[in-house]
Amino acid sequence: MYTPSPTHHEQRYDEDLALWQAFRTGQREALGVLFDRYAQQLFAYGHHLVSDPELVKDAIQTVFVHLWMWRANLGEVVTVKFYLYRSLKRELLKTAVVPRLRLEKMEAYEPSIEQQLVTAEDEHHVAARLKFSLEQLSGREKEIINLKYFSNFKIQEIADLLHLSEQTVSNLLHRALKKLRKSVVLGLVFWLWRILS
Repeated sequence: MYTPSPTHHEQRYDEDLALWQAFRTGQREALGVLFDRYAQQLFAYGHHLVSDPELVKDAIQTVFVHLWMWRANLGEVVTVKFYLYRSLKRELLKTAVVPRLRLEKMEAYEPSIEQQLVTAEDEHHVAARLKFSLEQLSGREKEIINLKYFSNFKIQEIADLLHLSEQTVSNLLHRALKKLRKSVVLGLVFWLWRILS
């Protein structure tokens, strides 16, 4: 009987789990591999939540130090990526007293340096449309879009991470995508109108 080969995500899950179990038994190298595998993703997620990059780096280090210190008390079977994201968020909540999670502040969109350098008129309009589209999203909607499409989390994992129901996450995701689609369609219609006139 044919057995399909595991998907990339299934293979990554199995590798992560093997590394997790190895580090729980005291293999420091296994924890190092997990750090190397997830440090950049964790930094991107943490920086999405807190504007201070040094605070994010410190929080990531603290998460891995705590993992090593408490390895004997950790669960044997976990989704490693989800566990690391949740641990980082908790650590940032504990340590980010002044620069608290910037979820509320995310409404104020700052254009990137690349966008500031855009000089062509059409590119300027595209940047303005993108900015407008993102401003239509709430901070929570932006976070859910980031977790779903850039960090590849499932709805259930996002719900657990954000302490929301799965239905609420689905609703927020649907609403965010609807806003983005509407904005993109309006931008396309305006662009076509400019070209054809």
